[in-house]
Amino acid sequence: MTLDERIRMDLTEVYEGRELSGAKALSSCISVSTLGLPQHFVGDRNARTVMVMLNPGKDVQKADWERRQNTDRAREFNRTDPGSFIQSYVDFLTNYGRHDRARMDTFDLKQAHFLKHWQGSGIMLPTDYMQDKEKKLAAKEAVLMQKLQLELVPYCSRSFDFRKSWTNRFFGYVETLLGEIFAVERKYVIFAARIFEDLFRRYNAEAGKTVADLSEKKTGHQLGSFKGWCRPVTLSWEGSELRAVIAYTFASQALPNAVDLMESYGTFCFSRFMA
Repeated sequence: MTLDERIRMDLTEVYEGRELSGAKALSSCISVSTLGLPQHFVGDRNARTVMVMLNPGKDVQKADWERRQNTDRAREFNRTDPGSFIQSYVDFLTNYGRHDRARMDTFDLKQAHFLKHWQGSGIMLPTDYMQDKEKKLAAKEAVLMQKLQLELVPYCSRSFDFRKSWTNRFFGYVETLLGEIFAVERKYVIFAARIFEDLFRRYNAEAGKTVADLSEKKTGHQLGSFKGWCRPVTLSWEGSELRAVIAYTFASQALPNAVDLMESYGTFCFSRFMA
């Protein structure tokens, strides 16, 4: 399925007040809120820079509340055509950084620190943005609006047990991601969790085709008392190739949101991408 097809399927189910069938199908792997509002992407779908996360870092109860609010909103539209509802939600995700401008968020600033020295990323961060609150909020808006953030699985979840409860249903989500990544020209593609290596290895072995060449070495960079790891990969999809990196340590709870550490880790991953 393309990203647009997946969005239409999920949002039509939201519109009609039904459980999310995609989330329910993955219930053996993720402790999921099947009524929570999905989040397939945030930002500019034509952006030069793409960061891919596992799934939305959103409280499940909040997601359920948003689902109820949006189902009520859907009733304002013509019930015979959910297209207006779907388009309004796509517009909201595209402009989420602007809508969320006033809320401080350490995870979004963590992305800004990581991407600060990725030359030509298309993300215009304010100079010395950590000096005051207004500049921090401007940096947060920029990193959300001027890149594309994709989610492997767009459903809010209390846990994500990928290895223990493996299912090849993840393959469809991999194909959706790759289709969106290769839809336009990209400069940087970053997979922001170690699980993506396992996922690519399984896909390569079980799906009958190789979508990620993992032959380059995984290397580490000292970050305080432990190492941050990174591996360049070559993605292949429908006859095209694209260089990317797996930033294993980006999502680690052991790595704090400290500016210097995350900036250093991002610079290291950039050097591995360029090598």
